[in-house]
Amino acid sequence: MQFTSIVVFAIVWGGLMIYFLTPFHGKIVRNPHDRFTKALQVSLARLILHKKAILAFLLLLVTLMSIRSYVISAEEYDRLHAINRETGDPIFYMSGVVVYFAILYLFLAVRWALKSSK
Repeated sequence: MQFTSIVVFAIVWGGLMIYFLTPFHGKIVRNPHDRFTKALQVSLARLILHKKAILAFLLLLVTLMSIRSYVISAEEYDRLHAINRETGDPIFYMSGVVVYFAILYLFLAVRWALKSSK
């Protein structure tokens, strides 16, 4: 994949993940007397335990299956047409997506914990 396509994919996919992992405003309960560690524990749970988070995990699974399917079909195409090129290991793409998801999740949790502990 070209670098620009990966960047566009990351921006769009990251925006969808942020939308799906952010709970509705009415569901957020803040306690300003909590310490940061307690607020972080609450925010880690709050980001997963709502209805939109199911869509985030479905999007993650569909993305991982799509990457795997793309690489398998590219290898099959190359084999059928006698093209000798390297398609790349899907594990690197898939692990990159999972790491990007984890970074977004932790960023949202820390941001919410900082806001709620102030």
